[in-house]
Amino acid sequence: MPKKRVFVVDDSPVMRSMVCRLFESYADCEIAGEAENGRDAIARAATIKPDLIILDLNMPVMNGLEAAPLLRQALPKTPVILFTVHQGEELERMALAVGIGAVVSKDEAAKLVPCARALLLE
Repeated sequence: MPKKRVFVVDDSPVMRSMVCRLFESYADCEIAGEAENGRDAIARAATIKPDLIILDLNMPVMNGLEAAPLLRQALPKTPVILFTVHQGEELERMALAVGIGAVVSKDEAAKLVPCARALLLE
């Protein structure tokens, strides 16, 4: 079975590294690429063709809520997880409205991989 390719988009190099290490610790996952803002993610996503996108909310140039609909347009079958320090029902409603499949708090990083697996199985 081919490995699931994960694209990590976050303006923090430390957070990108942590997410990459987390997914690389699973034999069935690999990192397809990284970007530091939404605009870079959109520019690279169609070439990378990931199976899953992990997207931060607050980033310079273009934030996650702005980038998500464009990423979904380019890759309609690729699930997107918003991985952010922010929480709340309003954020979840906004995320779902722009095509994000799930919101995971960075305070609960242990939920990221189980959430990713659930979306990849849909």
